[in-house]
Amino acid sequence: MNLRMLTPGVVWLATWAAVPRTYAATPVWTSSYQFSQQSGLVSASAVYNQATNTMIVFGGISSLGGATTSAVLLYAQANGNGSWSTLIPDAAPGSPLGRVGHSAVYDSANNRMIVFGGLGLNSTTFFNDVWVLTNANGQGGAAAWIQLSPTGPLPTPRDLHTAVYDSAHNEMIVFGGGQPYLTDVWVLKNANGLGGTPAWTKLSPTGGTPSGVDAGTAVYDPSNNIMTVFAGLNVGGTAGTNAVWTLSHANGLGGAPHWTNIVANGAPGSPTKREGCSAVYDAGNNRMIVFGGGVFPGTRSFNDVWVLTNANGIGGTPTWTQLKPTGVTPGSRYFHTAVYDSINNLMIIFAGNNAEAVYFVPWVLSGANGL
Repeated sequence: MNLRMLTPGVVWLATWAAVPRTYAATPVWTSSYQFSQQSGLVSASAVYNQATNTMIVFGGISSLGGATTSAVLLYAQANGNGSWSTLIPDAAPGSPLGRVGHSAVYDSANNRMIVFGGLGLNSTTFFNDVWVLTNANGQGGAAAWIQLSPTGPLPTPRDLHTAVYDSAHNEMIVFGGGQPYLTDVWVLKNANGLGGTPAWTKLSPTGGTPSGVDAGTAVYDPSNNIMTVFAGLNVGGTAGTNAVWTLSHANGLGGAPHWTNIVANGAPGSPTKREGCSAVYDAGNNRMIVFGGGVFPGTRSFNDVWVLTNANGIGGTPTWTQLKPTGVTPGSRYFHTAVYDSINNLMIIFAGNNAEAVYFVPWVLSGANGL
């Protein structure tokens, strides 16, 4: 794991090249500046319940003492003037161990958050456990953690991987991470703990290996069963990347999984190479929206917004466009979270840090897909 990104105040030298940029229609950043003592987090996870407009946050490094936390926080109304509450306090009995660099996906139909892996900084232990939080948005009953015991070979313990959720088949798809730097893809069947015994399956995709495998981003097109990954550290852990790759038959069903490089690493017009950024997906318009991240090696961080059209690699040429939002702009950062309100086309980013600051408040980007 890259502690340089999680620990402010250390200086590295960095170089970067100018990248040609295009600009789309003007979106707007806003913030209600609502925060709590617990909301200063780095490398936490967040999922979003559209029906109740609630962002559900788990884990991360807390600014309260700099230790990992296992608290679950709720922010509602998340796309406007929300307020914070603690659903489950840190170190509550029955909770997962506090962690960073884990992944979380959300089953909206059953209101369950599914958490995999991560790193316990207090113990320097990497995890490959799976936990499910029931009644995750704080409604429908008392929230409770359940640890799953999947069958099959288990993935290598890891952090800073990516994960997406196939709600139609109740499968979580995990890619990459570290450490060491991993390039594998795993699918967890019955991922929400319902419908049968959870089981891990390792896929064997053809087509090569994505350029970025650690601290990158991933989104999922459920209609075409395609996972799109962007950015992250390379396999050697020596540099950030900006390539875009897609994985067909990403859930292992319907055909043989295959990696395709749809935007080359270093392609003109791409965002600067980076890691620790966030991405959300507008499924209706097949657009991936990326915010922030940082340069490796170095301490330079970003607060830019980019949109990739034809993000699943089908239906046209994938093309990057940089947005130029108005309003007060959130600070540059890495290892933050982002969720997407698809009804209102809003991206909500939260927390993270850079070399000088840890962030506490959510920000909302209107017109997030550039349309």
